Amino acid sequence: MRGRWIAYPMIVAGLAAFGAAGLAKDTVVVSQWAADPVRIDGLDQDWEGATFLTDPDSKAQYAVKNDGANLYILFLFKDPAGASTIEYTGMKVFFNADDKRSKDAGILFTKRSLPVETVIVEMEKRGEVLTEAQKAELRKQKTHLVFVEEPVNPKKMTALTDPAVKTDPPVYRSAVKQRVQCFEFRVPLSRVNEARGIGTEPGKTIKLGFEWGGMTSEVMKQMMAGMSSSSGMPRQGAGLSGGLGQPRNDSPQSTGDIESSFQYQRDPRTRLHSVWIDLKLAAK
Repeated sequence: MRGRWIAYPMIVAGLAAFGAAGLAKDTVVVSQWAADPVRIDGLDQDWEGATFLTDPDSKAQYAVKNDGANLYILFLFKDPAGASTIEYTGMKVFFNADDKRSKDAGILFTKRSLPVETVIVEMEKRGEVLTEAQKAELRKQKTHLVFVEEPVNPKKMTALTDPAVKTDPPVYRSAVKQRVQCFEFRVPLSRVNEARGIGTEPGKTIKLGFEWGGMTSEVMKQMMAGMSSSSGMPRQGAGLSGGLGQPRNDSPQSTGDIESSFQYQRDPRTRLHSVWIDLKLAAK
């Protein structure tokens, strides 16, 4: 009986905290106009003079720019704990033209290990001309770790078609510079010919969310495999189009998995981080 009385105020407190969080307003951010397209290479060299904001939870610093065609995002992690397990989970970027948080539309920017023949086919689809010598060099490895940009909810993200309109695909790159982890993204504003686009235009306000890190059984397996291999951290590779990865399984498969997953989740370095902002896109 005593256990019930102890649990009750905990539930009330939890509901109160949930209500307060629901009423809290997201940070309003004004995007900067990009006079020139940002080169997505995982570095911050195109971000000189940008206004950076800091997420108080993860201590991550981020900045946003846009031009008439694309939204550009840069995340900097000086504290490895703040980056959590982003190298394994990737970064989810959610967007909504309405003033509400929604995870219906967004892109998962991550890295995947793909067979070399798939890598060659996709590189050629993106317009890269590979010589036989270059293909032979690629084939020295059976698989390559590549950057992938895939919709988080393909069924709810559809594109209008207009042959006269050119829309850039989303792109993601990451790198380490002087012990700072840099993650750089490009998301097309238009959804014409590109289902992974936002569906907005300069001058509009959108709801933007970022989610990374955390621990699942799949991430745990990847981490264990990475620790047992000699390659260490994932290597950078060529950027490929999204939708190529296998379905993920976020449920532990055994009691041992559950216990190990719980231990990892208690580690602050494996926390799930989430940031939401109201972004006012710049107009030229």
